[in-house]
Amino acid sequence: MNYSVTTQEFMMLAAKEPVNVLDLRDHDLDESFELLDGSNVLQIPLTQLPNCLSQLDKGKTYYLFTQFGVRSKTMAQFLRNEGFQVTNVIGGTSAYQQYLAS
Repeated sequence: MNYSVTTQEFMMLAAKEPVNVLDLRDHDLDESFELLDGSNVLQIPLTQLPNCLSQLDKGKTYYLFTQFGVRSKTMAQFLRNEGFQVTNVIGGTSAYQQYLAS
């Protein structure tokens, strides 16, 4: 399994099928984060995630976003160790917004 994808790879996948996104940014950084129709965005701040694992489904693949993608890479490893299927989106929401603007 690929544990990281670029923003472009994520967008190509999201264009083909609904995806499950885990937005790990803190509420004070919460900016508009819209995906293609049918996709599901679950927002749980990174600091609260270890206490919220019951909200996640081990049968789904989650694409992790933080502001710049650094902290989500670390959290992806933690979640994989807990038995979840996760993929880090390189560059986070900053790269995602730049991609949309280009």
